[in-house]
Amino acid sequence: MSTFIKKAITLRASSIGDALMAKYLLENVHAQFPNARLGIVVASRGSMLRDLFLGYSWLEIIETNRRDLFGLWRLWRRFHASDMVVTQYAGKHGGQFGLASKLAARVLARPGSLIGFRDVSLWNAFLYTHLLPVRSDQAVAEHERAALRVAGLAVPIPYPRLQIIPDPQVLNTHQLVQGEYIVVHFFAGNPGRSIGLAHAQNILKRLQNTFPSVRLVISGGPSDRAQAEKIAEGFVGAVVLAGSASLQEMMQLVWHSKSVVSVDTGIAHITAQLQKPLVVMRTCLGPNWWFAGQYGPQSPIQQLSAEHLCTPHVSKDYPDCLSGIEASSVVDACVALSARTE
Repeated sequence: MSTFIKKAITLRASSIGDALMAKYLLENVHAQFPNARLGIVVASRGSMLRDLFLGYSWLEIIETNRRDLFGLWRLWRRFHASDMVVTQYAGKHGGQFGLASKLAARVLARPGSLIGFRDVSLWNAFLYTHLLPVRSDQAVAEHERAALRVAGLAVPIPYPRLQIIPDPQVLNTHQLVQGEYIVVHFFAGNPGRSIGLAHAQNILKRLQNTFPSVRLVISGGPSDRAQAEKIAEGFVGAVVLAGSASLQEMMQLVWHSKSVVSVDTGIAHITAQLQKPLVVMRTCLGPNWWFAGQYGPQSPIQQLSAEHLCTPHVSKDYPDCLSGIEASSVVDACVALSARTE
């Protein structure tokens, strides 16, 4: 494969975590080829991801799918004969990245430039130049580094970091003071990865008792608003921003916060890439998103999981590996991070 990159593109799932990994891949390419055309292709949430990457003027977000013929044509016009094309690794054991997306990647790639990851599909051997293993014993970011190396490129950026365009007016808008609030995020799109009402209120109570001068900011999406308001009932000074703050605003609020307490979702990964103190409550699934090789051994991250209660994992609302995390452990982790970063 040629090590000169004029155009490179990666096809990804539309989640924040996956998009941040795609950005990490391409920012390493950008560091070596600053004039290259670089893009991320997703099937949905394009506007949200453009907001996420507002600080990356060189990065294109292309939202299209197999039903969007005009969008596919525009994608081909801009990225056909790309020097490096990388597709998504399967997120679950036994899963696979969609065949239609793999075929689109094959059409976009120059001969010898398509990189992918092994999954259960029988078509992979006919499509890819390079197939890489998916390893659960390594940090997820190592998949991106492996793709760069097999393309003959260096990895000048060792760990993912996120750039934002500072906007101090966000604090005034929400009547908050820098460093005097904790962002708390209990929602992950479905109850199977989220914190239940009583458990969330217990965590808030412990946080409020331990940090009485610090405000609690409860974040989430529009669909989380009603539950967030229930969680906040009885907590004087708590601010509910679920559904009322844009992603860019939440990034700013994370940046100016004292720390963040979050389940394992997009806000947690944003916090980690911003290098802000983070207590992440994760399920027993996907621990390699939080290995030291993901964000660096010096990152201010404390991870908690009651995975000993959940072997094997049982898919249900508020699973044992999350519900079993003690509120006192969350607070202890926050105290430890405060001592470490102040």
